[in-house]
Amino acid sequence: MRFRYKVIMINIAFISIALGVLGFVMIYKNFNQAIDIQTSYAIEENNLIQASIEYPLLDVLNERDPKIAKSLYEAGKDTSTQLLSGNSFLYIFYDDKLVYSNDASMHDTTASGKNVAMKKISFSKQNFIPNTLFSSLEFGGKNYITCKDETGYQLFIASKNILEEKELYIITKRNVNDTYNLLYSQIGYFLFLMILVVAICSLFLYVISTKLTKPLEKLNEVTDTIAQGNYEIRADISSDDEIGMLVEKFNNMALAISQHIEELNLMVKQREQFVADFTHEIKTPMTTIIGYADTLRSKELTEERKKLAYQYIYSEGKRLENMSMKLFDLIYLKDNDLVRSEIQALDIAKEIAESMQPILDRKEIHLETELDPSIIYGDLELLKTVFINLIDNARKASPEQSTIWFRGFSKDNAYVFQVEDHGCGMDEETKQHICDEFYMADKSRSRAEGGAGLGMSLASLIILRHGATMDIESELGKGSIFTITLPLT
Repeated sequence: MRFRYKVIMINIAFISIALGVLGFVMIYKNFNQAIDIQTSYAIEENNLIQASIEYPLLDVLNERDPKIAKSLYEAGKDTSTQLLSGNSFLYIFYDDKLVYSNDASMHDTTASGKNVAMKKISFSKQNFIPNTLFSSLEFGGKNYITCKDETGYQLFIASKNILEEKELYIITKRNVNDTYNLLYSQIGYFLFLMILVVAICSLFLYVISTKLTKPLEKLNEVTDTIAQGNYEIRADISSDDEIGMLVEKFNNMALAISQHIEELNLMVKQREQFVADFTHEIKTPMTTIIGYADTLRSKELTEERKKLAYQYIYSEGKRLENMSMKLFDLIYLKDNDLVRSEIQALDIAKEIAESMQPILDRKEIHLETELDPSIIYGDLELLKTVFINLIDNARKASPEQSTIWFRGFSKDNAYVFQVEDHGCGMDEETKQHICDEFYMADKSRSRAEGGAGLGMSLASLIILRHGATMDIESELGKGSIFTITLPLT
């Protein structure tokens, strides 16, 4: 079931229940008030009739041979004529006999004229007066009850007294059909109005819910479009309520997904490029090794040519070894955490100078170290890898008999390392891609020096894992400065 129909049904059910309860409470409250008024009037009428009947009996009781039944008949007849309205009836019972009634249906059981016909009655067998009217009636008290007979709803009021040691009942019956008919009329009219109101509210709720849920339907369409692969689409819905907030967060989520997809696509392309570059880089030394090995295997060579072949096989093998080690370090750093320890900056400079000196001597390049003493935190071997790569790149870019500077100093709660050369320098494109895997600005020179384009990508990853930053200043023909800022905490 659609959301808008759920909203309509819930609201219609709530409105119907609320209107029904409120309407019927009000109707029955008015009805009870009307019945109470009728009952109060009927009780007052019964009191007046009782007084009018019992007062003349005081003189009759003083006579030697009182004819109480006849007197009750005459008093009831006079009273009913003077005091009863057209929809009220009077019943007088004395000594369990019906003495008087102005009810036409009872004429055959009442006294007529001068001869009073007395009839013994049993209350439990009277169809026109319910027996419950007398069940809790006490002497000197009154009781009333409403019941329905073939003529409609009747309100009975009964009073009970003792006269000459015999029970005297004065009962009035009042027709209250008009009150009940008004109740039924109000209920019918209310049901009609409630159905009309519910129908109007249903139409109104349908229009409102359609308008309110329309943004959700648009959002659902956008969701389907994104699910089909269109990650650039956005929900164009303007609203200042919760739906507007939902749309804003949805668009933010869609943007994040789109960016993540782009990153994944870029990662896939980078991996594909990595595999292609790695295959290309490994192909050249393998071709050289296989070629010279086949030459040694299949041909007779002079000692000089054999040494040359062995030298090529050895150098290309070392290049493959160097490449594999750097690849291993790259993979290891991406999947494992660093173990940091205290390191003396001067110790790094000393070890790097010792390990780089033989290579630098080949081109008569001088390494000038200027490091302030300080304690830094990191992985010694990995940091040595960074600076060895930087100094080795500076060596490759520098002419013979030149100088490379390796500096270090404290600044703003950090220790700054710098590697500076006055070699060939780099252009802007090279600066942007220098840390890419297998990137080589001068491929022929790099291969001649045994490089594979992995040194700077490994160095940048090590720097990143140490929470450090690297800035590059370079100009073609003038040299480069690599600045590494390592936090001291």
